[in-house]
Amino acid sequence: MTAGPGGGKTSAIRLWARARPDVRMSWLAPIDNEALAEALAALVGRPQSAGPSADDPARTAALAAEIAAALPPSLVLVVDEAQRIAPRTFGARLLEALCLHGGDNLHVVLISRSAAPFPVQRLRGLGHVFHVTAEHLAFTPEETRSLAGTVLKEETDGLAEEVQRLTTGWPVAVRLALGWLSGLPAADRLSRLASVADPLFDYLVEEVLDHCDARTHAFLWATAALPWFTPDLCAAIGLDISREEISALAAQHILITPGGGGYVATTLVREFAGDAGRPAAAKAARWFEERGFVREALAVCAEPAHLVTMIERWSDKVLADGHPAELVRACHAVPAASRTAAIDLAEGQARQVQGDWAGALECLRHADAAEPAVAWRTGMIHYHRGDYRAALAAFECGVVGDRAAPDEGMLLAWTASARWMFGDLENAARLARRALEIASGCGDERVAACAHTALAMVAHDEGDRAGSERHSGLAIAAAESAGDLLVAVRALSNRASHRTEEARYAEALADLEQAVRRAELVGAPVNAAVVLHNRAEALLGFGRLDEALTDFRQARDLLSQVGSDKQGHPLAGLGRVYLERGDLMRARTSYEDALNHAEQLNDVHLIQAVLAGLARIHAVDDPERAVELAERAVATGGGSGEVGALLAAGWAWAEAGDRAKAQSCAQAARTAAASRRDRAAAAEALELAAIVAADTPQARRDLLLAAGEIWAEIGSRLGSARNAYARACLERAGVREAERELRRAGVRGPQHSGAGLLRAVTLLDHGAVRFCVLGEVRLSRYGRAVPAAEWQSRKARDLLAWLVCQRGRPVAREAAVEVLWPGEDPVGCANRLSVALSTVRSILDPKRKFGPGAFVRADKYAIQLDGLRVDVEEFLAAAAEALRSEDDDLLVAAEARYTGEVCEDSPYHGWLEPLREEARAVHQAVLRKIASRARRAGEHDTAIRYLLRLLERDAYDEAAHLDLTLTLIRARRHGEARRRYRIYVEAMAELGVEPAPMPADALPSAVGG
Repeated sequence: MTAGPGGGKTSAIRLWARARPDVRMSWLAPIDNEALAEALAALVGRPQSAGPSADDPARTAALAAEIAAALPPSLVLVVDEAQRIAPRTFGARLLEALCLHGGDNLHVVLISRSAAPFPVQRLRGLGHVFHVTAEHLAFTPEETRSLAGTVLKEETDGLAEEVQRLTTGWPVAVRLALGWLSGLPAADRLSRLASVADPLFDYLVEEVLDHCDARTHAFLWATAALPWFTPDLCAAIGLDISREEISALAAQHILITPGGGGYVATTLVREFAGDAGRPAAAKAARWFEERGFVREALAVCAEPAHLVTMIERWSDKVLADGHPAELVRACHAVPAASRTAAIDLAEGQARQVQGDWAGALECLRHADAAEPAVAWRTGMIHYHRGDYRAALAAFECGVVGDRAAPDEGMLLAWTASARWMFGDLENAARLARRALEIASGCGDERVAACAHTALAMVAHDEGDRAGSERHSGLAIAAAESAGDLLVAVRALSNRASHRTEEARYAEALADLEQAVRRAELVGAPVNAAVVLHNRAEALLGFGRLDEALTDFRQARDLLSQVGSDKQGHPLAGLGRVYLERGDLMRARTSYEDALNHAEQLNDVHLIQAVLAGLARIHAVDDPERAVELAERAVATGGGSGEVGALLAAGWAWAEAGDRAKAQSCAQAARTAAASRRDRAAAAEALELAAIVAADTPQARRDLLLAAGEIWAEIGSRLGSARNAYARACLERAGVREAERELRRAGVRGPQHSGAGLLRAVTLLDHGAVRFCVLGEVRLSRYGRAVPAAEWQSRKARDLLAWLVCQRGRPVAREAAVEVLWPGEDPVGCANRLSVALSTVRSILDPKRKFGPGAFVRADKYAIQLDGLRVDVEEFLAAAAEALRSEDDDLLVAAEARYTGEVCEDSPYHGWLEPLREEARAVHQAVLRKIASRARRAGEHDTAIRYLLRLLERDAYDEAAHLDLTLTLIRARRHGEARRRYRIYVEAMAELGVEPAPMPADALPSAVGG
C-alpha cells in the first residue's frame, strides 16, 4: 500500500482489521531497518538482533526461514512506515526472504510512502502481489461530502466540492481542511478556502497546530521524541494534559494515534517537532528505566552521565535479551569525554556478538589487556578467527587473581581450549578444572559450561569416552541454564563430533540439528560453520556423500566470508569426500589447501588428518611419497587422528610392498580403535589386516566378514558396499551386483580409488591400456598407474589428449603442430611432432606387446587414435545407452563413470572445450533423468543425492534448486528444505535474478504437518 503522508494508508488497514476480527494480525509500527529483525523475532518469542553480521545473506535467509516456520497459520503481518527500510539493506533482504519463505502461511502488508524495498515483479506475475495506491485511498466526492456534513453540521455541497478540488481527495488534507473550516464562521468558509495558497498541506498543518493551545503544543513536542507514551508517563514528565484529552486527540488520528505500549505521535507531528522534545526525553528515560523498559530508556536518554550509568547497569541484560544493536547505539551516543572502560567493554562485547570483530577489537583496544574481562573476550575473537597463537597470547595477557569471579573463570576456560588446540592436554585439563572451581564458587553457569566443554575435549583426546560424554552433557545443561545460545551451540557441536568418531551417527545428527537452528538464528557465522562441518562428518559416516559435500562447502564459504582461518577443517572434509568418491585430483587439491591452513595455525589435529589423506592419494602413483606422508602423520602424536594416521600408513606400506610394516600398522590401528571406541576405524583395521596379515583365504574372508558386520551395525552404507565388493572380488562371485551397489553409494568406480580396500582387491585387466581424461589426466597400464615422470614430455601427454578430442577421426599433422606449437614454423616442428608420437607409443606400449600400429596410427599426412580405451568415450557410450533404455541401473552406472570434467588439470586449452561441453551436457542429462525417475517413484533419498550432484556441477540451475527443495519436503525433511531454498535464493541474488517463492507444497501445513 503506497501513498504520501496522510494518504489514509494506516487508517484503511485498521478499519479493515476491525471489520475482520477472524483474521490473525500482527502490527509492526513504526519500524526501521535495525529494529526489524528484533521485532519479527519477538513475534515468535526468539531474541534476535540486527548488526554487521546480520548483513550476511546466509544469516538473513536463515532468520527469515526460522521466523516463517514458527509463525502461526494464516497470519497477516503489517509493516507500517516501510519506507524507513531502504532497498538493498538487511531489513529489505529480510522482508523479501520472509515473503519468499512464508508461502501461503503468511500475508504481508507493507504500508509505505514508496515502492516495496525489494523486487516484486516475479511475485506479481505469479499473482502474489496486490498493490493499493493513493488513487485507491483518495476520498470520492461523495465521501468528502458526507464527512463535511458530519464535521460542519450544515449543508455543504459547494464547500465540499471546493475541498475535493483543492485536496484531490487526499484524506489527511480533507480532514485538516474540514477541521480548520469548522473553526471559522459559516459565512466566511468558502471565501477563506478559495484564498489558500500552495503548498496546501504545509499550510493546513500550520493552521491546525497554530490553533492548539500552549499545553497541547508542549505535549506534542515532548511526546514526538518518544518511542511511545502513556498518560502516566506524561504526568511523570510534567505535561499538563488529561487522560481524556489524550484519548480525544488519538481518536482524530491526525496528531497522535494508538500504538506501542500506549500512544505514538504521528509522522507529521514528528517531522514538524524535530528535536524540540529532547529535553523532556531525559525525564522520560528515568521513567522507562524505573519500570523495566530498558531499551526505551537507552534510546531516549540525553544525559551522558545517566546514559553511562544505565549502560554499566544494564548491558548484560540487554545482551542476554538479544539486543546488541541497541546497546551499540547507546554506547555510540556517549560523548568521548564521558566514555569509561566499562562502556568500551560493553560496546566491544555487543559488537562481538554481532560478529563485528574489527569493531569489537577496536573497542577492547582501549581497555586494559590484563583485565580478565578484556583478555578472554579479545582472545575469543582471535580463536573464532582461527588465529590460535594470537588467541593464546591474548588469554595469557590476562591476570587471574585470587577472587572467584566469572571473568576469571571464563579466561581460564578459554585458555584451556587454546591449550588443547596445541595438543597440551595436561595444562588444558588443569586450567579447565580451575575454571570449574571458580564456576562453583560464584555460581556462574556460563563459566561452568565453558569449563566442561574444555574438559570434554581433553577427555576425548585421552580416550576417556565416559568422561567426554559426562562433561559434554554437563556443558550443555549449564549453557541452557545460563540462557547462552552460543555456548550451547559449541557444546552440542563438540559432543556431536565425539559421537561421530564413535560411529554414533544418528545421535550426532540429532545434536547437530539443534545446533544448526540455534547457530543460524543468533547469527554466529563461525559457530554455524563448525556445526555444518560436524554435520558433514556425521553424514559422511552414514555414507551420504553428496549431502556431506554440500555441508562442507557451506562451512568453507561461511568461514571465508568472515575471514576466518579455520577453513582448513572443511577443506579437509571436502578432501575426504572426494577421496571416497574416487575423485583423486580434487581430493589432493582440497587436502593441500587444508594443509596450508593447518600449518599456518599449527593445528596438530588437522595436520595429522590431512597428511593421512594425502598419503592415501599419493600411494596410487608415488608409494614412497605416500609412506613419507603417512609416517609424518603417525609421528604427529596421539589424539583423535591417531587411528586414521595408522590406517593410512598401513595401506601406504602395503602399496610400497613392505608387508611386515603394513601388518604392524594394522595391529596398532586395531588397538587404538578399540581404546577410543572408534568402530568405523576398527572395521577398516580388520580390512587392512585381511589384506596384509591373513595367511589363508579363509582367514581373509573371516576378517572381512567381521568388518562387514561392524559396518552394518553402525549404519554405514558406504562401508558396507565397499566391504561387500571386496568379498565379491575375492570370491569371484557377485562382482557385478556388488559394483552396482558401490556406485549407488556414491563411489565413482573401484578403479579410481586411493589407497585402501578397494584398490587392494580390484582385479584389473593386466593386458589392457586405458587413458583417462575425465578429471585428472592419467594412464593405467598392466594394472598399475603410470607415474607422471614416465611421460618424459608434457607435449606427448597433450598430444594424446588432443587426439582423444578428435574422437577417432584422422587429423592432419599440420593441425597437431599448430595446437602443440602455435605460431612456430611448421617445418621446423615436424621432427618434434615425430618425437612426441614416438613418446606416446612408447608410454602406451613400452614392451611392444601390441605391435607398432597399436593405439596410434600415423603416416606422413595424418594421425589418429585406434583401439585405445578412453574413459570419456566409455562414459558417452554408456550414457547414450542408459538414456535410450531409461534403465535405472544403467543410468547409475553411466553417471558413476563421469569422474570429473575433461582434463580438469588443463583448464585453459581451447581445443578441449567441445568435448568438455559435450561430456558435461550428457552428464547433466543423466543426472536429471535419474533424479526425475527417482522422484516419480517416491525414492526421495536417491533423488536428493543426484539433485545435489547436479547442483555441484552447476550451482545456478534454478530447476534443480526448486526440485531439491520440493523433494526434501516430500521426504519430510522440512528444516533442510528451507535451508536448501535459502541457498537457491542466494544463488539467484548473485545473478541478479528475482527468485521464485518457496513452493506451497514445501510448507509443513501443506503436507499435513
